[in-house]
Amino acid sequence: MTEHEAYLRQARSDFGVFQLLLEQDRDMVPACHPLHYLQMSTEKLAKAIAIVSEVSGFDRYSHVAFSLLPGLLSRADVSRKLGWKDFRAYQAFLKRAAPTFRAVDELNPSVGPRRPGGGSKEGPNAEYPWEARDDTTKLRWYVPADYPFRLIEQLRSGDAAQVIQFVNGLLDRFEAVFV
Repeated sequence: MTEHEAYLRQARSDFGVFQLLLEQDRDMVPACHPLHYLQMSTEKLAKAIAIVSEVSGFDRYSHVAFSLLPGLLSRADVSRKLGWKDFRAYQAFLKRAAPTFRAVDELNPSVGPRRPGGGSKEGPNAEYPWEARDDTTKLRWYVPADYPFRLIEQLRSGDAAQVIQFVNGLLDRFEAVFV
């Protein structure tokens, strides 16, 4: 097995768990759990693509990976192999969906929301508790299992839902597109 195949194999496994957890009742499975698996699967998928595509300067150890895909994949040959008939529509989708790609990367605690200094020391992530100011500016601790991640509902419609379909297509057609 090659390096990109190993990343792809794990990405497919993680994505399967994401899909199982996504369909569960939020009272039984908090939003952080499917989102954590989504973040892990998309990071590994992006790394598999970067490795097989021999992207120069790609950092295998960075958790910022999925948000790089719109730039890497905005090519006519990729859109065609993924079944898009209209390249301009494909490019427009990637541009519109770029914030969702970034939001998924930001679920990782070492990436976090964009702010001076980066990271999620004071921001939501799907894995670890964090300290941040509440509405009264008082510092308090937040727990991912209790946090109302808006992204979970966004994944059910619009461009965010199309991102999930896009990821599924990349995982299903990876060999036909990249190998």
